[in-house]
Amino acid sequence: MRPNKALMAFCVFAGAGLSTTAIAAGRTTLDPNQLHLDPSQLQIGTGVICDTQDEVTDFVKLMGENDARRAMQDVNRAAANPAACGMATVAFAPAQDIGEVHTTKGAFKIMKIEVVAGTANGGWRMIAPTRTQYTAVAVKGLDI
Repeated sequence: MRPNKALMAFCVFAGAGLSTTAIAAGRTTLDPNQLHLDPSQLQIGTGVICDTQDEVTDFVKLMGENDARRAMQDVNRAAANPAACGMATVAFAPAQDIGEVHTTKGAFKIMKIEVVAGTANGGWRMIAPTRTQYTAVAVKGLDI
């Protein structure tokens, strides 16, 4: 499975609410046949994911003013949840384009994704049922 170009932008953006506990609770092998999703839609990426659309939108806006670490800390503090947003490597299916956010660092597409697996302790872990998360992907070609 190869990551696509949009996903590579997601990796560079570094778009986890997905906690290590949720990953560790899953199965140890990634078997697309166990999913209720089309395996051809699955993508793999590393980046920031959040529990809600508002959290990832706030993260992107704060990224326009600060570095990623500080933006993530501010969002998590406001959510009163240290794991509301964070970095994760996940296998996911894009679910819905939510909209775009424009900052001084560029334009970002906000996406709803269904996470089906994540990495923990050097291996992949299935997440069943899938977990809805939100991420942001840099939009190429819109910056002037």
